[in-house]
Amino acid sequence: MPNDPDTDYTFKLNTNNTMYDLCVVGAGLIGSAAARHASLQPNIRVCLIGPEEPKERRLESPREIFGAHYDEGRVTRCSDPDPVWATLAQNSINRYRELEATSGVTFYSETGCLMSGPPGGQFMTNTQETVTSQNIQHDYLTPELLRKRFPYLNLRDTDEAIFETKNAGYISPRGMIDAQKRVARDNGCDVINDVVCEISRNHDSGVRLMSVLTESGQKVEARRVLIATGSFTTFRKLLPPGREPDVTFCPLAVAKVEVSSEDVKRLGNMPSILYYGDGAPDWPEDYPRSPNRVIGIYVLPPIKYPDGKYYIKLGDFHDSVPQRLSSLEEVKAWYCTDGVTPLVTKSARLITALTKGIKPLSYHGDHCVITKTPTNRPYIDLVHPSLGVAIGGNGYAAKSSDEIGRIAAMLVLYGKWDSELPVEAFKLKLKDKPNSKL
Repeated sequence: MPNDPDTDYTFKLNTNNTMYDLCVVGAGLIGSAAARHASLQPNIRVCLIGPEEPKERRLESPREIFGAHYDEGRVTRCSDPDPVWATLAQNSINRYRELEATSGVTFYSETGCLMSGPPGGQFMTNTQETVTSQNIQHDYLTPELLRKRFPYLNLRDTDEAIFETKNAGYISPRGMIDAQKRVARDNGCDVINDVVCEISRNHDSGVRLMSVLTESGQKVEARRVLIATGSFTTFRKLLPPGREPDVTFCPLAVAKVEVSSEDVKRLGNMPSILYYGDGAPDWPEDYPRSPNRVIGIYVLPPIKYPDGKYYIKLGDFHDSVPQRLSSLEEVKAWYCTDGVTPLVTKSARLITALTKGIKPLSYHGDHCVITKTPTNRPYIDLVHPSLGVAIGGNGYAAKSSDEIGRIAAMLVLYGKWDSELPVEAFKLKLKDKPNSKL
């Protein structure tokens, strides 16, 4: 169901049947970025359609569409073992401050990103090769320097680290989307708070037009449409028959531990953290590990949330929850899962083990779903000349969303690939079907 119609971004279509050059479906991180970049183009009429964040998530609610961006913290950094993701991140991060200044919304905290693990391990070896080959500013920290620089972190005595000191830290997904929408709206983009249920291609006097129908009954006409609807892309009639993208829906859970103002001050220089290793000897033994007993986690420093409290967030990566989702009912149920589960409890215990001396005031969990592609890269492609997709974040897209949205908007508007990255890296792959071609 559509959200409260009285929200700030609600826009009711005029009765004059406005024709848009581009309609962006999906108002998350990628969709809002695409709408902003499209709105900056001269003589281009743009609309962005997507529901606002719900006030609550309940299984009993008629609401079915949710988003992974209902949060205040996502790790951002320039380095990545995959040069494609590294370039997307760098191009996006380079525009953060400009977007903040233009929108008046602060969403980026440059706290740095600490990547740690055992010396000689694959993670640290790959990280060192990445920051060196990509000329990323960093400090190498021996185990001794690591303990001296961040004395409150409880890591294994032999762990080393690479500290990405510039253009790294964390972003607020909520804040970034707000910034994108504000700038897009200031540039004439109509932002419509609704859920799209169907997209079709029609002909009017020999001209091909795209028709977008929303759950509230609004009909939007546009020359071109970009779909940026994440894990909900296949659960509405958005793509033509036989064009089902090859994606997997991975459920993820995180823990958020509330900390006192005293602990916030004591952890004042805490960066975002990525860790792959054995962990300290007193880390919870029952925390999920890979088959070779390695722990892989990301951690956000204390961040202030809308309830006025500060939380440290910890999450695992794609295999922390082995199940995969396949239906709208399963995806909705995961988003509406109660905040405390066994995995959340284990993650909260790991936060207290990792950050020495903190006194947790409370903890709870959160859940989201990421869209994983077989290429481990996003799909940015045309389904046909009037319809494009920008989906498949693989759990890495938040920091890179501005560049993903920009590339997608230019591709759908002009039919041209506007990136130094190879177009082949982003080709849409479909579910296996005989003679299935784009």
